Amino acid sequence: MKKTFLLLALVALVFPSIGQGVNFEDITIEQALEKAKTEDKYVFVDVYTSWCGPCKMMDDQVFPLKEVGDYFNKRFISVKKNAEVGEEGPRFANKYNIKAYPTFVILDKNGELIHMFAGGILNITFIDKVAESFDDEKAFGVLKRRYEAGEKDPKVVASYLQALMNTHTTDVTKQVDEFYATLDDKDKISQECLFMFDLLAQIDSEREQFLRAHVDEFRDVIGAEKIDEIYRNKYRDYFGKILMGYGGNVTKEDIENISAKIAELNLANLGFIPPLQKAALVKITETGKEELIELIKTTAPKLESNAKDIMLYFIIPGLQDQLDEAEEQELVALVSDESTKGYISRSLRR
Repeated sequence: MKKTFLLLALVALVFPSIGQGVNFEDITIEQALEKAKTEDKYVFVDVYTSWCGPCKMMDDQVFPLKEVGDYFNKRFISVKKNAEVGEEGPRFANKYNIKAYPTFVILDKNGELIHMFAGGILNITFIDKVAESFDDEKAFGVLKRRYEAGEKDPKVVASYLQALMNTHTTDVTKQVDEFYATLDDKDKISQECLFMFDLLAQIDSEREQFLRAHVDEFRDVIGAEKIDEIYRNKYRDYFGKILMGYGGNVTKEDIENISAKIAELNLANLGFIPPLQKAALVKITETGKEELIELIKTTAPKLESNAKDIMLYFIIPGLQDQLDEAEEQELVALVSDESTKGYISRSLRR
């Protein structure tokens, strides 16, 4: 499996105060475990590489936060290990089959795996992810032992597979497919199994068709807002691929059929979908650019900054062959986040 780096949450937030952050100690993992026994703590291991951008982001923007330090320093002996340098880092990464960076591993004082997940997470929301270590329904190591011990309750299996997926150590597709085949409709329409319809169900796949056919039941059990968000993200990705040139041989009729399916869902908030729909049509037909620009200008003020920037991230580079320089600059000016604005500007071929 290709080694990757992951940034799981990219949001525009005001960071809390920088102060005494996480106290990373320059000791071996064995020494950290001995110290954890003495101080009755857990061991937190940040597995990183020198080339990993999100790893550096965590070092610069998350680990120095006072709130994060306050949470970590009274619960963990914290160490950092480079997965590609020396002996201990590569050996530790190999032991846990780590292939994505950063990966965070939480051990108890006896060296037993408690939790593990991959991907940088901005702000103090990182604490929430680490806190899963103390929840037996979410902690990967705990769920793994329960699963391997033979617990086959759908909630346990679903939670384990979701936690395994979050480690980015293996392709869970086959396991998820096999598990899905064992479920009845009631089990499928549950909070625990939602991840299979959220992250692992492309438009028109068998699982997406089940979600669509039972969308009102999912809304009743999960909540309409969450289900609508899942569908907005699915169509964001669908139209985004078309705009980025990865949509295959999509036709105008294909987009019109997809648009009809969106209308049937009766989403309470369409958000960025209409401009992305229109942009995909403009990309394929090379007509309607002026109407699209007006739609973007009327929609952008109604969106949260992050949603607006995602929309423009796809549209502006995706239509650069049809937009003139003045039109590009007019749309780039609508982007809120400066780093996103810089990426879009650099991607334009001028």
